[in-house]
Amino acid sequence: MNKLVVGLLVVVMLLLGAVMYLLGNRHGAIESNARDTPTAVASEGGEVRPAEADVKPQATDLRQAVRVGIDGPHADACRGVGSVANLPANDTLSVREGPNAKARRIDSLKDDAPVYICDQSADGKWIGIVYQANGYLPTDDKCRAEENVGSVRPYEGPCLTGWVSAKYVVPRGQDSDEPYVPEPAASSRYIFDAEGFGSSEVVAANYLYLKGDRRAKEEGGTVVDRGKRTCNSTGQGGEKAWVCRTTYTYEK
Repeated sequence: MNKLVVGLLVVVMLLLGAVMYLLGNRHGAIESNARDTPTAVASEGGEVRPAEADVKPQATDLRQAVRVGIDGPHADACRGVGSVANLPANDTLSVREGPNAKARRIDSLKDDAPVYICDQSADGKWIGIVYQANGYLPTDDKCRAEENVGSVRPYEGPCLTGWVSAKYVVPRGQDSDEPYVPEPAASSRYIFDAEGFGSSEVVAANYLYLKGDRRAKEEGGTVVDRGKRTCNSTGQGGEKAWVCRTTYTYEK
């Protein structure tokens, strides 16, 4: 009988030891998770802001590509050349990933640094620029800022891009004491080639414009230029004796 009692006591003690071991591991895991989880930090103004680990993804969300072609398909990719101006003494101009003071700073420019003025924010307070790291602009349009791009699109050239405060940029040839006031952005313009066939030049031209107008409307645009029409005889009989072609331009 004594041996049986002793055996039961040993089993009970082993079970209690196992339970205590499991509880100790669970408590340690909870403390470890609490240490790894970012906590809120009180700002100077009394507001609660996320810890630094939570702030970084927000900065990434503010990134915005600099666009070219905002003045339409017949204008240069960028609006012109400007210079950094009106900076406080010994200060530099921050270049950011997006048109927002909270966007990540990616570079800085000195006073008088030349830049291509290419894009602007909706409120006109930020300018999207194209520039070179050496502080100069190429004389051979290496940055591809003066070519026609056909429609509004993100800049894809070899030079650097970013966003700067509009009050520290002035167009070349303008008094540096006057901050840059952007012109209203042009509507986005698009082009496409259209053609029409017919038994005569008149029929082919009418069919051409019918197709072109319909396509522009289907794409949600308003025709601004039907282009210069060219018509030629196809040398074939029947309804395809003539073909007319043109380049449509529409905006939306």
